Amino acid sequence: MSQTLAEQILDQLKQQGATAAEVVYSEGAGVSVSCRNGEVDTIENNHDKSVVVTAYKYQAKGSASTAVVDADSIALTIEKALAIASLTEADPAAGLADAELFCRDFKDLQTNHPTTLAADDLVGMALEANQGAVDHARQAGIEISVDEANLQLGSGHSLYANSAGFMGEKSGTNASASVVAIAAQDGVMEREYWWDAVRDAQQLMPMSQLGEVAAERTLSRLGSRKVKSTKAPVLFDPSCAKSLLGHALSAISGSALYQEASFLKDDLHQAVFPEWFSLYEDPFLPAGFASRNFDSNGVQTQQRHLIDSGVLAGFLLSVYSARRLGLQTTGNAGGAHNLQIEAPTATPEQLLKQMDTGLWVTSLMGQGVNAVTGDYSRGAAGFWVERGTVQYPVSELTIAANLKDMYRQLLAVGDDVDRRSKIQTGSWLLEEMTIAGD
Repeated sequence: MSQTLAEQILDQLKQQGATAAEVVYSEGAGVSVSCRNGEVDTIENNHDKSVVVTAYKYQAKGSASTAVVDADSIALTIEKALAIASLTEADPAAGLADAELFCRDFKDLQTNHPTTLAADDLVGMALEANQGAVDHARQAGIEISVDEANLQLGSGHSLYANSAGFMGEKSGTNASASVVAIAAQDGVMEREYWWDAVRDAQQLMPMSQLGEVAAERTLSRLGSRKVKSTKAPVLFDPSCAKSLLGHALSAISGSALYQEASFLKDDLHQAVFPEWFSLYEDPFLPAGFASRNFDSNGVQTQQRHLIDSGVLAGFLLSVYSARRLGLQTTGNAGGAHNLQIEAPTATPEQLLKQMDTGLWVTSLMGQGVNAVTGDYSRGAAGFWVERGTVQYPVSELTIAANLKDMYRQLLAVGDDVDRRSKIQTGSWLLEEMTIAGD
């Protein structure tokens, strides 16, 4: 979709009675390959397009979309958006961002890395990952089954334009690989996995190594047992620690705040983490998974601290949620951008020694988190640790606490940073949680 067509759509909306309007065009393409036990299972290709039209009649809003991008479909989509706006009650918070907030500085964010890899190449990579898992397990004298080895490549392009004169485009690529393995001991099966994700397919970890890690994680789960219910320190590995930050992000998002469905709604400018802990948002991180020059409202994004020396320094607000709250947009329509921890760090081995005796969590199950109260209760699996040394794998446990207490009782952060998503953090060591087992 060209910029000229976007301008034509906006002109048509204005001519047909819209007082303001927005157009979003998105296009994505990708290929996915999966293998199972050394055999090709599926090969899928996709190529999708969509146009979303939003019409405003003063502060009444109507939106419609189409996945067929031709003149007739776009005309019908415009008609539907205007009809919905005519039937919708006015909302004082609806409307475009103020013009002075629109992005003017378009940086090269290095998010687009086209690749020449084709489906046949991905098949070979998936089979290599599969074999890496099998070979590693055989060296340990155990047979392993690869439930799935998957490779995915994707690319996308989008354009946002509005009747206030803003127009911006963004493009990006992504590549991911994963291996899921199953092993059995004494009739008990254990299942684990490993994965990688990057913007540039050439930077994926070696496939044989990916398979080896998946196999090692699976074998380490064999012989899992329960522990007696207790209260003890808990060490979250990076993939699990990310979810703890995710709950905080949900709690400071505009929609949760104006709906009063947030356990952090009254904590702006209050200490919620230890003083040594800060959380930095960087939308301009080169090749970041959430690097953006502008948000979904066209507003300029900004580098800032969400947590500054333990204090909640800001919310995540779109134009609409900011108006509902009587605040200013933060350029976060569409969510948070790349997040990085600023804190003293320790190695995983040092964290285990500091924990002494407790639970090392490597997997979480269930969705037992109350967004209003912050009460946290989830299924967990991992390893029991005594005197800083792993003793045995554990499973079928439930860990519980309140998120505000968990944040305040954060003792240390690891240097084992997981960079496979927009939230980048190492392990988290918490002072104490309730562990329910036998």
